[in-house]
Amino acid sequence: MTIIGPASAVAGRWQLMEWRTVDDATGATLGHPFGEGASGGLVYTPAGWMHGQLSAQRRSLMTTSDPVGGSESERAAAYSGYVAYWGRYQIDHDRIVHHVESSLFPGWVGGTQIRYFTLVDDLLSLRTPPIEVAGEVLINELRWQRQESW
Repeated sequence: MTIIGPASAVAGRWQLMEWRTVDDATGATLGHPFGEGASGGLVYTPAGWMHGQLSAQRRSLMTTSDPVGGSESERAAAYSGYVAYWGRYQIDHDRIVHHVESSLFPGWVGGTQIRYFTLVDDLLSLRTPPIEVAGEVLINELRWQRQESW
């Protein structure tokens, strides 16, 4: 896979500062899908690999220590507050294209996730293309702070 732009620009480990949804027309904040205190980590390697994870602000504990155990409703509640995927990535001008090889959400496996990005110093902003949800056109915006460079 060819990395069109300089992978060194985003290579490193990033910590989530904020995940919000914004109105595509006005830019107004509509909400925070996983709460204002959501957490997450993102890694881009210089060789073109990436992985990212997001966690809701508050997640209920399960009654078991077995990650595939517990009741179906417990697992559904626990895993619906979490997003994780990994794969290859490429930079194409103002876009980072994630080629998903595995994901907690099976529907993303084998597909691509496009993120428009801006990078200023050690602050990275990733924005999804506009999507329609319940009649509103919105964008997910994730802001990241660099924790480590490679």
